[in-house]
Amino acid sequence: MKILVVLALALAACGAAADKSAEAQYWDKSVADFPALAGEADDAPRLQRAVDASANKVLFVPAGDYKLAQTLIITNFCSVLMHKCARFQAERPMDFVVRVNFSPVFKARDILDFGTFFKGGRIDGRGIASCMSIHGYIHFTLRDVCFHNGKLYGLRVKGDPGPGGAELNAFNLHFVNKEKGNAGNAAVRVSGCDDNFTDCWSMDYTIGFDIEGGANFFTRCHVWGGVIGAPAPGEMPEYLKDSIGFKIRKNSGNVLLRDCYSDTATIGFLSEGWEVRILGCTYLYNMGCIRNVKPEKLDKMYVFKQPGGSMLVSWRTARLSRTTSPR
Repeated sequence: MKILVVLALALAACGAAADKSAEAQYWDKSVADFPALAGEADDAPRLQRAVDASANKVLFVPAGDYKLAQTLIITNFCSVLMHKCARFQAERPMDFVVRVNFSPVFKARDILDFGTFFKGGRIDGRGIASCMSIHGYIHFTLRDVCFHNGKLYGLRVKGDPGPGGAELNAFNLHFVNKEKGNAGNAAVRVSGCDDNFTDCWSMDYTIGFDIEGGANFFTRCHVWGGVIGAPAPGEMPEYLKDSIGFKIRKNSGNVLLRDCYSDTATIGFLSEGWEVRILGCTYLYNMGCIRNVKPEKLDKMYVFKQPGGSMLVSWRTARLSRTTSPR
């Protein structure tokens, strides 16, 4: 019996060691191995060194706040795995906190890394920077990331010159804005093609999803606004004024919205694209957000607005207050 117990304990220890070893091998390098150098006042230089040393590898970012006074640039197919409590935070005005751009090698398909990803963590623009830009990608995975307080964008997809990319697979993204003074911004601005967004949620950006390009699909995406108050009594809340839940631009085609939710926006769904399909989506206007707004400020409210293009709608339910007008 003692022999069996000892053997079982030994096997369990071996299994635990194997599990620990396998877990440790999930990433190749850690930011913890790149300390700040003398004279460096923020974390951007050491983060950039870590990325530059991780070409075609996986870089792990441990929990903690990382202050960036310059943009972190990823061009070498480094994949980033952030602890869920790791946060990149803008320390001064800049275009983006993080830029991913693989366009210099976009056409060299023999060396492309089709499994590149950015997963986890938080990117906070603090109202002085947009959060993240992705460009020059093919089959790039973005998931489980929180984007906070983007000045112009939470996420900008294909916004730079040069080959743009296709097949961004985005899952479980969270966009939250709590900073005043950036009205007109967008949680997500997409200009690529064949991109997929699933289970993404936005709060208090003027535009939830600003869509351009072809064959971009959105499933169970939820846009909500009106939490940040009005700039003056009787006015619309700052990010609710001129707000759009889902904006589909006129040079877009074959866009699909399935089971999406425009929750409190001046225009729920604005479509000028061609062969747009809006299936099983819904709309709600939260009366609590406009209780103190002057009635004349609520005259131009739309569930749908279609200045042009073509659109197929299969409508599930519409919960409308007297202040909304489906047109």
